[in-house]
Amino acid sequence: GGDQYVDGEIPHFITIPTTSGTGSEVGRSAIISEDESGKKRILFHPTLMAKIVFADPELTFDLPASVTAATGMDALTHNMEAYLAKNYHPMCDGIALQGISLIGRSLEGAVTNPDPGNRSDMMLASLMGAVAFQKGLGIVHSLAHPLSTLLDVHHGLANAIMITYGLEFNLSGFEEKFRQFAIALNFEKRRPEDVLEGLKALNERIGIPARLSDIGVQADHIPRLSELALADFCHPNNPKPVGLEDFRQIYEKAIIAGR
Repeated sequence: GGDQYVDGEIPHFITIPTTSGTGSEVGRSAIISEDESGKKRILFHPTLMAKIVFADPELTFDLPASVTAATGMDALTHNMEAYLAKNYHPMCDGIALQGISLIGRSLEGAVTNPDPGNRSDMMLASLMGAVAFQKGLGIVHSLAHPLSTLLDVHHGLANAIMITYGLEFNLSGFEEKFRQFAIALNFEKRRPEDVLEGLKALNERIGIPARLSDIGVQADHIPRLSELALADFCHPNNPKPVGLEDFRQIYEKAIIAGR
């Protein structure tokens, strides 16, 4: 941890993605999930990058629709959070917006009609998200990580459910960036708040549950989830500071929404 460097020899390795989600095949990081603490820890180092990447969308053709939807929303979360992250990196911002645009035009089709064009767009968007989030991520990932480590929720599904709740927290003060989201996603309505409604509608069309309670998360999970979210490594790059009470309120809303 800390500023310790990777000084051992790293094997020459090749990566071959079989989903279009995290984009870890082009990343310089590794995640370690600790069962005992319920935390996810991250390692960064240039030597952790693959020497060669074979990104062939044909390898995703046989994915179940549910996995395509969840991993696709994971890629969207990466791109959107990277664009919002407070670190300054205009090139990553441009890559993120292009990734969002590809997902906006192809995710739903990839779920319902997985032709080569849709699958290619989603794989490119996944790679773009992984490059863009070198700038940083934010609150949505800090909300999602504890759901995976504590309750074994698929990471993409956790992001897909939490994206609207996390982005709602960030909307005020960042309206122009939300307008850019609406344009990139080709939403008919372009007001900042329309982004949240558009994402909810997209989730519904591709079969993503609207609430945490739909996947078995209960109110008595909130205290521990909130503690783990606060300890997570992603939210320090969120455009707004997030506290323990903020996490508690967001989880509570995500459990009871729509009731």
